[in-house]
Amino acid sequence: MRVVTFDGDETLWDFQGAMRRALALAAGMFGPPVTAEWLRRVRDDVAARPEFAGAPMEDIRRAAFAESARLTGAADGFADRVHAEYMRARHAGVTLYPDTLPCLRELRAGGHRLALITNGNSRPDLVGVADFMSCTVVAAECGHRKPDPEIYRYAAAKLAVAPEECLHVGDHPVEDVAASAEAGMRAVWLNRSESRERPQRAWRTITSLADLPALCRQPGGRANGSSGRKQP
Repeated sequence: MRVVTFDGDETLWDFQGAMRRALALAAGMFGPPVTAEWLRRVRDDVAARPEFAGAPMEDIRRAAFAESARLTGAADGFADRVHAEYMRARHAGVTLYPDTLPCLRELRAGGHRLALITNGNSRPDLVGVADFMSCTVVAAECGHRKPDPEIYRYAAAKLAVAPEECLHVGDHPVEDVAASAEAGMRAVWLNRSESRERPQRAWRTITSLADLPALCRQPGGRANGSSGRKQP
């Protein structure tokens, strides 16, 4: 496997932590009784509307702030200010996991081509991984969204390889493991918490990206096996 594709959020970087901090900041701009949890529920309600099916994450978040402003009687233009501040904090707050850069450096040094496949809107250049990626496939830009296997076939075509020549690494059992396996890739499940049952279609399971370079050097292996310092 000379091509390794990665999920972004919760695989290469801590997205949830950055989102929670940015949402708390947004709630503070609204003031009591608005809370981060209430803003999250409004976002979920907006995202469930038919007109937002498949919409970019940023569009949903902007619409959710507009709905929050309407519900709270905020002044015109307030939602735009909240959205701008939220996005600034969200992007600035994303941090790579400690095992990310060492893994990417070792894989690149070993001759592997790397790519990012994501539903999210975190910018690889802002978190420091863009230089490692041969290409970046974003759901909102390519027209396919996980768990649609087509996003993985699209990425393989963009890399000029067959899906069978790719290994995909991600944390989500369905969006990353099942979907990439359905597309024909070998799916490696990153289970950082070591607390979930391994998906049936995972080719291998790892608990840290530190385990990945050695796994990529192996000459194959039986399907649904495990690798890593501790097997879940």
